[in-house]
Amino acid sequence: MRTLTLLLLCVHAMPLAAARRAKPSLPSGLVIASIKVESHNVFDTDFPPENKALYRAANAIHIRTRDAVIERELLFAVGDRYDPALVAETERNLRGLSFVRRAEAEAKVNKDGTVDVVVRTYDSWTLEVVANFKRAGGVVNTKAGLSDHNLLGYGKTFSAVYSRDGTASSENVVWKDPQFLGKKHLEFSMSGASALESRRCAVSLSRPFYASVARAALGSSITYGEDNISTYSGETAVGTVHRRLGEAGINYGVAIATSTEYTRHLKFGVLARRADYHVIPGRSPGAIPDTEHLGFFQLGGDWEELDFIKARRVQKFTHDEDYNLGLGVFPALEWAPYVRAMTITGSRILPSITVRKAFSWSEQLLFLRTGYSSKYSNGGNGNRLASASATYFLHGLPRQTLALHSALDHGWHLDAAAPLTLGEASGLRGYGLSQFAGNRRFLFNVEDRIYVYDELFRLIDIGTVAFFDSGYVWPSARSVRLGDLKSSVGLGLRIAPTRSSANDPVRIDMAYALSDNGSRSRWSLSIQAGQAFGP
Repeated sequence: MRTLTLLLLCVHAMPLAAARRAKPSLPSGLVIASIKVESHNVFDTDFPPENKALYRAANAIHIRTRDAVIERELLFAVGDRYDPALVAETERNLRGLSFVRRAEAEAKVNKDGTVDVVVRTYDSWTLEVVANFKRAGGVVNTKAGLSDHNLLGYGKTFSAVYSRDGTASSENVVWKDPQFLGKKHLEFSMSGASALESRRCAVSLSRPFYASVARAALGSSITYGEDNISTYSGETAVGTVHRRLGEAGINYGVAIATSTEYTRHLKFGVLARRADYHVIPGRSPGAIPDTEHLGFFQLGGDWEELDFIKARRVQKFTHDEDYNLGLGVFPALEWAPYVRAMTITGSRILPSITVRKAFSWSEQLLFLRTGYSSKYSNGGNGNRLASASATYFLHGLPRQTLALHSALDHGWHLDAAAPLTLGEASGLRGYGLSQFAGNRRFLFNVEDRIYVYDELFRLIDIGTVAFFDSGYVWPSARSVRLGDLKSSVGLGLRIAPTRSSANDPVRIDMAYALSDNGSRSRWSLSIQAGQAFGP
């Protein structure tokens, strides 16, 4: 693990690896004289191909984002010194909003030596009638509901969705307000979910690190839930009990220094957790766990270089994508000085660290990531997990992107209820949703992503994929053997909405398992959202 981390640090020092930021078109230091916000509707009816009845009707239904919503995201104001890095960061922040599909800022120098800035945004279609169908690993899942990520043009989110996963159904309601009580970057959210054997509600209020120049962050959350969980004897499930779980936490973060070149944050938090367990009438409970009390003190930080590039055809189809090439190190530590849980009384320490770095050269991108986490409880060190992954993209080919991904995870003394799993749901197509389980996992994927048609009817992007997957999870009692690897090949169809913010595709994959997949047929059809893997 230490070797891989050192490798990341050494590769970071190589001068030829990472592309630098584009040089600013205007010198910094000039005074900003004016800022103009131009918010555009979903379709540009001044453009003849989009000046049609269907598109005009869609614009009439959609409420365009209000200028005040865009203005709250600006990291500069009239009278400030012009900083091209803050202008570029504002663009990235706007593109990250769920109701903006495209954003650009243009600056011009006046005759008097001041700067005029024009910020243009283009709305995405946010009113969604949810009617989803997914089939993966032989299980059919459906969704139905209504959601809007830009309610009345104010940037607020409301959704109500009914889901059915196999034989289990659930209802979910979400409300998010990124400008609570009219305050910039004060985010409020509440959600509720209900299923056959579980329910959950949550409320949070926070002011996050919304930009590189933000000096502090503050947040709080309260969660309550009820569900049925399995009890274990060793690694064997022996019963089921009903759990009532409550959590409340508050966190604070401070910037050691503010800069558009890097972030240096320290984060502190306190989390209280209580869980009660009860017998379910008519079910065997096994060994009923004791009431669980945990009080966590949390300490974390991030050290990240900011070196963003803008790319296309990496994960999305026709939208711009922002990627940070800078080295990032994210340590965290949770300490519970007193724990009473699962018949254990004592203290618990949960350390973790994640390191990531990316490189760009000659229309190629490489993303590296490594991490480690563990749990110290009563003098023992368990639930240790080391992981590493690499994802490579060659996106300079004509209407084509070659994508490769590899990941390796190694666990020691993992909790019996949370082993490493692999299958259709986690990147190994052609097999069960989570068919393989153990404490060591390897996965390798190759995709040739072909972009067939951009903006068909000004509404959808269409692509195809040829793929190869290979991987396996080894149980703790079995040695690692390459001959155990399960592999599959297949073809897929990708359909992405051009007027959505994410431009994420629906993927329809037909996979053929090259090894025994435990079912009557080696063919498997899956319909899911998003790319199979990515940075």
